[in-house]
Amino acid sequence: MGVMQSCADIIACCKREKADIVGLSGLITPSLDEMVFNAKEFSRQGINVPLLIGGATTSKMHTAVKIEPNYLNNQTIYVLDASRAVVVVG
Repeated sequence: MGVMQSCADIIACCKREKADIVGLSGLITPSLDEMVFNAKEFSRQGINVPLLIGGATTSKMHTAVKIEPNYLNNQTIYVLDASRAVVVVG
């Protein structure tokens, strides 16, 4: 979808395209809180696909401690680098 997309737009696209997986990438620190918000909203809206988390500001620890607990009954996966996303999804 590109950069700086609203959570509502991501959810709409996910539903419209029947996404199998959603990837979020954070380049600046405010995106960390936005990813937590998105995880909560995805759960609330019934989005039920694995969530890939990556980007310069994220970490395996942040994904496990802050994001995963907010994405209820769904899989959250930290990906160190976008180039590895294909292997992780496979």
